[in-house]
Amino acid sequence: MVKPPRTKIQAQPQVRSPRRLHLIGIGGTGMRPLAEIAFETGYDVTGSDQSRSMNVERLLSRKIGVTIGHAASNLPPLPCDVVISSAVKADNPEFKAARENGYTILHRSDLLKELMAGKKPICVSGTHGKTSTTAMLAYMLHALALDPSAAIGGELVGLEQSSFAGQGEYFVAECDESDGSFLKYEPFLSIITNIDLDHLDHYGDIEGLKTAFLEFAQKTHEDGTAIVGWDNAIVREIMDGFGPLKLAFGTRIGSEVRGTKMVSQGRSFSYEAVVDKTLVKGEAGLVGKHNFQNVLCCLSVAHALKLNLFDAALALSHYPGVGRRFSLMAEHGVTKIYDDYAHNPGKIRSCIEGARSAFPNERILVIFQPHRYSRLETMYNEFMQSFGAADEVFVLPVYAAGETSTQDFSPLRLASDIELKSKVKAHAYAKEILKERLGLRSLPTVLITIGAGDVWRLSEEWKDFLHGTESETKDTPI
Repeated sequence: MVKPPRTKIQAQPQVRSPRRLHLIGIGGTGMRPLAEIAFETGYDVTGSDQSRSMNVERLLSRKIGVTIGHAASNLPPLPCDVVISSAVKADNPEFKAARENGYTILHRSDLLKELMAGKKPICVSGTHGKTSTTAMLAYMLHALALDPSAAIGGELVGLEQSSFAGQGEYFVAECDESDGSFLKYEPFLSIITNIDLDHLDHYGDIEGLKTAFLEFAQKTHEDGTAIVGWDNAIVREIMDGFGPLKLAFGTRIGSEVRGTKMVSQGRSFSYEAVVDKTLVKGEAGLVGKHNFQNVLCCLSVAHALKLNLFDAALALSHYPGVGRRFSLMAEHGVTKIYDDYAHNPGKIRSCIEGARSAFPNERILVIFQPHRYSRLETMYNEFMQSFGAADEVFVLPVYAAGETSTQDFSPLRLASDIELKSKVKAHAYAKEILKERLGLRSLPTVLITIGAGDVWRLSEEWKDFLHGTESETKDTPI
């Protein structure tokens, strides 16, 4: 496998006074909230991106200057700090010009650390669940009138927000472990939702991944708490014996915040949890056991911050969800179309099983777009076994994100192996087959587009089909 060159993360000294910033890839899910918070707190912010995405539209609506396309001429005059993410390649013309012309270059994690200065950081990490948990925590603290700051890798449904620039003492942030940058932060509360086999292209092996998460927890402030998902075996392994700073949540015995009951009710669930001998009952307008885990994590934060648990549960009952996390895109007759960002085996399994629990008697069809060859190479068997709760799977070509591979990861091969390992019908994506399935308008159906690339665009196409307004497209339109 040949991967694109990635930028090396280097610690930078903090300069806390607002100044001019230029963000390369400003429309990225990790960059947009930082641009918004910096802008709201007095920085002069510009940026560039490859295309005019919804995130770019949101930034433009806030009067943040964004240039479409990358060119050296996009750089503002000095003095200006240039902010990059690990996805920015070394040959990016703006990054190259910044290096050659004396600009201070910050990794996005350096800017996030700077923006958190003077606050009590609540740092959310984990192989999956970071965005949903961060969004849920930010919403809860905001609803409890604590006026938090927050950097979320997704958009709160109905609010069109991926950030809060509050005046309160807490800063909730999604902290990325994929490139090791989460080790730069000094959390007041550190959160590890779970740890699964992922990011081995950075860490080398599972032991390197475990070591990094343990180091992250060890950075927790002495007056703070390390909040960890106790249902995850790897988390239990590395955190066993961690000491009094640990607060475990989950459904297992040994969890200090323990979920004891969950009842699915269509697109929502009710639950009971015991928090330090206090029984808390609540509801959430979400689906899936993974979201029950997210609720338990939020109750753990409320407990650690000595907030009223019943007020916290009430706030969580109104949480609207976050974009591309089992988001309802269309509903017509007996057919519903959802979209989900799931891109590793655990997330895919949780998404489909959540759909099955919400709609036990409906046919579940999945359009799956694999994300990155490196993930398939590392977790191939796990991916192939993740679709068991579906009825039928349609596989798109890999969204490569700049990677290449010499292995056969064709949709035909993936579909064959999914059928073998997950025991479900699977096909290379073919519009005519799916059109035939959705043409059975009398059969209640849930169609889910799954992947971290641009598979969400297909939800629009199939919405048009359901409404009889489809346009001609190719079998593999992405």
